[in-house]
Amino acid sequence: MHFYTKKTHSIFVFAFTIICIACNPEEQKKPNLELKTSSEVLVLPVDESTSNISDGLFYFAKENLLFSQNWKENSIQIYDIEKKKRVKNLKLERDGPNGVLDLMGIHVLSQDSIFLFNQIKSQITLIDTSGQIINSIQYKSPERYSPAFVHNAYFQSPPHLHGKKLIVKTHYFGSIREMTQEILQTKELVYEIDLESGETHFLNLKFPKDYMPDGLKPFEASISHGADKLAFSLFGDHRMFYVSELGDSLQFKNGKSAYLPEKLPTVPIDADGLIFRKYSYYSPHYESLDYDPFRDVFIRFAFHEYEQDESVPVNDMRNHSGPFSIQVFDSDLNLISETAFEANQYHPFDYFITEKGIYLSTNHPLNPQNSEDQMSFVLLEYSEKEKP
Repeated sequence: MHFYTKKTHSIFVFAFTIICIACNPEEQKKPNLELKTSSEVLVLPVDESTSNISDGLFYFAKENLLFSQNWKENSIQIYDIEKKKRVKNLKLERDGPNGVLDLMGIHVLSQDSIFLFNQIKSQITLIDTSGQIINSIQYKSPERYSPAFVHNAYFQSPPHLHGKKLIVKTHYFGSIREMTQEILQTKELVYEIDLESGETHFLNLKFPKDYMPDGLKPFEASISHGADKLAFSLFGDHRMFYVSELGDSLQFKNGKSAYLPEKLPTVPIDADGLIFRKYSYYSPHYESLDYDPFRDVFIRFAFHEYEQDESVPVNDMRNHSGPFSIQVFDSDLNLISETAFEANQYHPFDYFITEKGIYLSTNHPLNPQNSEDQMSFVLLEYSEKEKP
């Protein structure tokens, strides 16, 4: 059953469901999980042309493969997790008959169906694991909205395929300095692409009407599709927003991090480029929201206020992130637990979710154990939350 499809149920089915619930109380038990750092470390080699900080990871659980992007080389490295080695390096042409444009994000359905996304034009390229182009889909982005915004290392928002249609995140082309709450609440977060005709249409999922009543905030969202709902989180809001079916009224639940202040800061008045970057990376805020299908829970990254070393290059501030925490929510978006991580040890934008837990990068540039010739991940395991 998909959250986006309206369903009707007979009285018999309803009654049968109630009986099943009564007979299976364990099925109704909500998880009570928290994340703990284990002793397991995963190390994957990289060559001299590849940074140990990925431009975006995608874990393909069916084959236990990890896909890593290298934007500079416009390439995708494929790793066998069990063997801990690279098995393929797909170097993709940007232009010409075999061109895929500039790679920005990927989404893997199978080894024969890998979706490639860019921000240059409204085009989705499908390749297989040999790098061969299977199909190139042209579509029409809505006026004043971006092509499908799929980025595997920034406010993750994976596309959602149902039938021949693809739901994708988008950006409204508007200046943050000229944005008002009244304008923002009319703007769309997603649209749907018909993969056969290339037509697009909005799904009436808009920004909340009270996101920035006291000043400007980045209008950046992370969108995640759970088992029975679409949820999203915003840069400067504690709440978890959701709809059970697209077209429904927007609902929310409080998800405040214990490490963030009640009132989150707004963009500093007359901020120049440097001040805005510091605000974006080091002020308290939220970023990626993700769904863990193995445990039917959501996770969200919360970034704590921090003063990073002034010697950090302006263009590398994001890679020098500060302290953060990972929140765990049940399938109804109730906050279960939150685990904090210290500054300068982890790279929180490189992670992937597996049946064993969450593998989190330790390739922070200021980590004394950081090695430039390997990607290194520590396994975060879920465990039953200890009773107080």
